[in-house]
Amino acid sequence: MGADTNPAGQFFAAPPMAAPVMPWRPEYGTINDLGETVHVGGDVYVYSSPDYTVDVNTVYAITPDGVVVLDSQLLPRQAEAVLADIRARTDKPIRYVSNSHHHPDHTFGNLVFQEAGAELVSSYFTARMIDGSAFWYLMFLSGMWGEHLPRGYAVPRHTFVRSRELWLGKAAVQLFEFADSTTVSGESVDMTMAWFPQSKVLHVGDTVWPGSHTFFADGTSVPDWFMQLGHIRELVNELRPRVIVPGHGAPGDAGMIDAQEHYLRAVARMVEDHCRGGEVALTDETKAKLRQDICSEFPDHRNHIPLDISLQLLQMLGPVAFLVGRPDGATARRLPSFL
Repeated sequence: MGADTNPAGQFFAAPPMAAPVMPWRPEYGTINDLGETVHVGGDVYVYSSPDYTVDVNTVYAITPDGVVVLDSQLLPRQAEAVLADIRARTDKPIRYVSNSHHHPDHTFGNLVFQEAGAELVSSYFTARMIDGSAFWYLMFLSGMWGEHLPRGYAVPRHTFVRSRELWLGKAAVQLFEFADSTTVSGESVDMTMAWFPQSKVLHVGDTVWPGSHTFFADGTSVPDWFMQLGHIRELVNELRPRVIVPGHGAPGDAGMIDAQEHYLRAVARMVEDHCRGGEVALTDETKAKLRQDICSEFPDHRNHIPLDISLQLLQMLGPVAFLVGRPDGATARRLPSFL
């Protein structure tokens, strides 16, 4: 007797959260908000998206032999805004787009640039992280950005381990891993930084968020993040950059490292207070009070969406991973680079 091959039902992909998990707030802004571009010296520019798309920085450098871009934004409309911004300044081809890490706000615009002819580049670890997580991020974020999200995602096929130089004629951009699966991490378990030696501009990704609330619940921890900030201080002392560009927030100087540490210490202290040292889960009431305390402590900080996502995940997953670092300090080394 043959098996019945007729389908008995339908298969469908269901998001891990099928109901709204946090309310929309006016301070998030709207889809029609505009980003802005600043010139940070040489031929290097930084486009910052509006708070509605979490204030992501895309860095691009224009050379006589083409354009290199760091991070591609969350929504296609912001990636297209960067593309239009570049085209207003040059008709040179966009040669490379490099992703600093796998988070969707830095990678979901990849398709826009790939269709414009750019070669997608990242560390091997970041490429694997994008490949393994982008589908789930699309489902998770559909409740917030819905039809504005891309229909698919693009994974970099040109990868490296430890470091790579992107050459455009006589100009070079030096990419180097700062965190991977074997090292301590800050905002993300993977992180590639970029150094523009001619312009002395250093892109540090999401290790610091000056003037912005930080996403702090991706399986990373405050103690590990502090170690990484120490490594960044060492790197800045070596390179002496003229400008530091974060993944979110305004470009600036090394003072943003101290500001990030202050933010994390304050938030960790408040999480401990509301969770009795990390032993008690957040309730809806204590989460609301914690949010109020954080916003009161940092009244001028923008970008509230990462804060609210982080608090929601802390409530769902518990605060221990956020508060407790790796037990083995030997894994805290900074990845080597060729700089």
